[in-house]
Amino acid sequence: MATARTTHRLHGATPPSLEEARSWIGSRVTDSLGSGLGRLEDVRAGGSGRPEWLLIREGRFGGGKHRLVPFEGATAGGGQVWLPHERDVVRSSPVIARSEALTDGLFERLRAHYGG
Repeated sequence: MATARTTHRLHGATPPSLEEARSWIGSRVTDSLGSGLGRLEDVRAGGSGRPEWLLIREGRFGGGKHRLVPFEGATAGGGQVWLPHERDVVRSSPVIARSEALTDGLFERLRAHYGG
């Protein structure tokens, strides 16, 4: 699987559409080092209609907390989503409610956290 991810990035393939990204919902989410993070519960689109954020529910030991992670750089296949962030970075991001509105303030905190 690592080869497929590397190939995807090297060839600059078109990023997945919102519809394709939403087909990943329910997949296991793994960090850049292969550590499990939880399951993908939702894909949030930006004003452009393109996927911008992934909502993940942390695994058993994460207490079921929800976190948003940037969509950029995420790849998927075989029921798995890989993120370009390490687990510690994701787990130190703001905890949100599953149905929480995506406000400008939340976006600012998330961008500051992930370096965007």
